[in-house]
Amino acid sequence: MRPIVPLLAAAVVVLSNAARAEEEAKTEEKKEEKKEANEEERGAVDLEVVIGGGKVDAINAIPNGLTGQLVYERRLTDVIASGIVLSGRWDVTKNFNLGLRLPVAIATLRPADDLDRTIVNLGNVTLQAEYEKEISEHVAFFVGAHVALPTSQGSELPSEEELATDPAGVDPVSADKFAANRAVASAFGFASNALWLAGYIGLVPAIGLKLRFGPVRIEPYVETENMFSIRKNAKERAIVELDAGGRIAVTVASFPATAQRKTSIDLGVRAWASFTLTDHEGDGDVGIVEPEVRVGGEKWRVTAGVLVPFVGELTDPQWISGRLSATVVF
Repeated sequence: MRPIVPLLAAAVVVLSNAARAEEEAKTEEKKEEKKEANEEERGAVDLEVVIGGGKVDAINAIPNGLTGQLVYERRLTDVIASGIVLSGRWDVTKNFNLGLRLPVAIATLRPADDLDRTIVNLGNVTLQAEYEKEISEHVAFFVGAHVALPTSQGSELPSEEELATDPAGVDPVSADKFAANRAVASAFGFASNALWLAGYIGLVPAIGLKLRFGPVRIEPYVETENMFSIRKNAKERAIVELDAGGRIAVTVASFPATAQRKTSIDLGVRAWASFTLTDHEGDGDVGIVEPEVRVGGEKWRVTAGVLVPFVGELTDPQWISGRLSATVVF
């Protein structure tokens, strides 16, 4: 019986060590899961600049030779428009995030018979919420909602009849702000009208997919921009637009930037169409294509693209814009 005692003691020691090892493994696994969760719950800051040129409807002053007073006329005017959007996002959980967009419009109106004038105007500050769920290794879907607050200044352009009958009632500064925002919306290819339309609150639900197949990514989406006037005398009480499009990109190069992180180069193209579903001054329906190049790593990316309207209102007269954006993830 005595030899059995050491054997039992050895067995107890072995089992104890095994239990301890298993407990340590579980502890390490929990630490790793917690670390991964913390890494996923992060945020991002994005700066986007779009600069475009074309024509926009604007109010321009012309001298009245009989009275010497200024009168105004409404006509298409050459414009260089720049939209700057600073965005922030915070991942509340692995699947849900909240965001904020701060837009600024800068436009230089260039009437043929007068001096250039530059207008700076705030766009509509936008609150965002988005839920994203990975369905499989290759497929994820997202749903989101944006609320564009009516923070932008500017009033709708007066009609030609109003200009003729009551020129003293024209507010050229307010009209210029509205025209500047319209010009920036044109530079963006009408993809984010709720961001720029002065005097309206916007509700924008969106849904889309993110498909990954090796180096190829396909990201289709659909959204509706529902914009409601906060002014009683607005010509259009509500404007509803349907935007549908997506992005296709291929990773053409990937190389080590450091020992731990890699940098990749993507070539892609965005394309979208915007359709106005309500009665609207002007056509409002457009189709845009945007070839782009993206360079980025785990914590950052820079994207450059050229927006080219190929059908609709922005082709007559023709608009063309360039986009540059930079994103930092933290």
